[in-house]
Amino acid sequence: MTPPETVEFIIHGPPGSAPPVLAEAFAAGVAEAAADDRSWQFVPRGDDPGVDSMNLMITRPGAETMISTCTPVFIQAPLLRGMALTHRDLTPVARLVADRFFLVCRADAPWADAADFLRDIGRRTTRTGGYFLGGINHLLSLSIAKGAGADVEFIVVPSEPAVWNGLIEGTLDWGCGVAAEILPHVEAGTLRVLAALDDARLPAFPDVPTLGEAGVPVTFQLWRGLMAPPGVSPEAQARWHAIIEKVRGTRAWADYLARNGQADAYLPGPGFRAFLDREWDWYRSHLGLAGLLPG
Repeated sequence: MTPPETVEFIIHGPPGSAPPVLAEAFAAGVAEAAADDRSWQFVPRGDDPGVDSMNLMITRPGAETMISTCTPVFIQAPLLRGMALTHRDLTPVARLVADRFFLVCRADAPWADAADFLRDIGRRTTRTGGYFLGGINHLLSLSIAKGAGADVEFIVVPSEPAVWNGLIEGTLDWGCGVAAEILPHVEAGTLRVLAALDDARLPAFPDVPTLGEAGVPVTFQLWRGLMAPPGVSPEAQARWHAIIEKVRGTRAWADYLARNGQADAYLPGPGFRAFLDREWDWYRSHLGLAGLLPG
């Protein structure tokens, strides 16, 4: 008897970041819907988020049993480093969800609310951070600092989870993160949410106002999806799409979306590829304006 195939599900972010949360929920949805008769194995590749996953997939052209979580870092890293390898060399499978960011601080921070935060950071230098210059944390901090007329020090930390550790330890004053990253710390009572970075209040924290309500309308939406190695056949791509469509109807996936305040943003195949090309142009423009692209 031929042994069953195993799907290698690459997780492109480290423990404590959002990609493992999505991967766990997606795999739970596959099991709940009996969407695939293969066994699934997680392959952690989050030491250098995005880059490690891309470097692994490019060595497996045509592999129909390999798939990876992906986010804008698949675009940011190649731009910032001048990499020859980009999303165009891989097989974009589907955009899955749209995620939003929140402004957070330590639970005992001196700010009563977002308006208090904006007034205070305009009077003194505060510290925030992220794991690379040109990352979403960095771009959001620049936007918030500009809106508040503030001097903000951006500190590069080893990983996304290190931002939350820095807040808890007091080496950072505030940060920006998605619900999947900050929820464990908010529920533990170590972090507090000050504002949603969106046009409207969000289900994950329905009582938290937007930063725009406090006078600085900074918004950002982050996509999350799935990427495959180069040269994957149309038939294999169709199989992935069929699996995704079954997962989207499961309780495990609905619970994931609800808990993390995310919205379904399913966009498969060629539509996702065209979307990524537009994202490439947006990030190239904004990173260029920030003076962060290699010469």
